[in-house]
Amino acid sequence: MRILSSLIVGFCLLIGLALAGYFVGKGGTRFKGDLRTVTVKGLAEREVKADQVVWRLAFRHASNDMREAQARVATDRDAALAFLKRQGIADGDVTRETTRTLDKQAREYGGGPGENPLRYIATGAVVVKSADVAKVQAAIAQVDALLQAGIVLDAQQEGGAANPRYVLSRFNDLRPALLADATRNARTTAEQFAADGGARIGAIRSANQGVIQIFGPDGSDESSPYSPTSSPVKRVRVVSTLEFDLQ
Repeated sequence: MRILSSLIVGFCLLIGLALAGYFVGKGGTRFKGDLRTVTVKGLAEREVKADQVVWRLAFRHASNDMREAQARVATDRDAALAFLKRQGIADGDVTRETTRTLDKQAREYGGGPGENPLRYIATGAVVVKSADVAKVQAAIAQVDALLQAGIVLDAQQEGGAANPRYVLSRFNDLRPALLADATRNARTTAEQFAADGGARIGAIRSANQGVIQIFGPDGSDESSPYSPTSSPVKRVRVVSTLEFDLQ
């Protein structure tokens, strides 16, 4: 009787293991089927105009008399402010930078015979930051009037920043539309892949926004706020990576 009971228990265990293996196998098949996916990239581009411009008018004078150098910078600044007012630039869009003075004899380096013998170098600037891009562009076109008045603008820019620099200050407002365009582009590509394989595209399984870049009309990368070149017309591009289910 004990032997019969053991045989029955063993037989039940075998049946249970066989059924468990069957259902695990079926579940594994379903799981693999659920993982049928296709990964594609979606591209979206838009041409947009800058909505802000930053223009720096800088001045530099050297002299052996510190007060003279500073006074000449102040004179140039006043002339530039009057010029901007005549061009219709709003006072609230213009800021004055503090005059800075360098005493070359106080430096711990330099002072060689080939250097400029004038001891003091004074620098100053006014900066225009405006949303009225067209008006500032018109003023830039008239800047020769300052040069003809004897105002020499300092062309040296810190960090190689473009001057003027055109900016997309409402860049985040473009992001949703760009990502939607990139998603549609990716789905179209995925549908073509799926059709070639006799399948259909399902839901998005995962998505990576990717990097949004800004380019000038000549193809130069202007993604950095201090890019070496800048233009009022930008081309904004995003390349997103999306994974779709295959059905």
